[in-house]
Amino acid sequence: MKLIKNAEFGGERPLFESHDLRLENVIIRTGESAIKECSNIEAVDCRFEGNYPFWHVHGFKIDRCYFDVGGRSALWYSDHLKMTDTIIDAPKMFREMDEIDIENVTMNDADEVFWRCNGIRIKNLKLHGGTYPFMFSNNIYVDGLESNSKYVFQYVKNVEIHHAKITTKDYNEGCLLGSGKCDHLRFRTQRRIPRLAFEESTFGQLPHYR
Repeated sequence: MKLIKNAEFGGERPLFESHDLRLENVIIRTGESAIKECSNIEAVDCRFEGNYPFWHVHGFKIDRCYFDVGGRSALWYSDHLKMTDTIIDAPKMFREMDEIDIENVTMNDADEVFWRCNGIRIKNLKLHGGTYPFMFSNNIYVDGLESNSKYVFQYVKNVEIHHAKITTKDYNEGCLLGSGKCDHLRFRTQRRIPRLAFEESTFGQLPHYR
């Protein structure tokens, strides 16, 4: 595996079509699509400031990294990601991805994160702000979640949640947990919900509480 260490990149596609590459203490400056159409990538102690750094990437690890606000829409159309001990200030992360493992991650702008993803495994995730996390996603396993985002888990399938605290400012008929089971779940809204019934949720068929 090739190693790039203590370097900076900017502009358009500086590492396009890279394979078997490890980045250590690398900064991706302003630009677009820095690591596009790549495979078998490792990023450790890196900082991402430019747009769309990880698009169409197959098999990658992100550890102890930071995504600046400018690194929006950073992870789209990719698969087999393991992300650990990472802080994200950018919105619209994780779109149309398969097989995502998340552990000890904080997202400070959770707007439209995890949309149309399949195979999400989460351990200790914090979501702050934003709307519609996990929309249209399937096969989600959560062990440890704190969220104050609005309208989580809309139109999802096959969800299992353990040890979660979910706080939202409002509730509607299309909100929360399509199908699955929950354990040690605390859900708070400004409106009282007598009982939760978890049912399959698909586009055009809303889950409901009864």
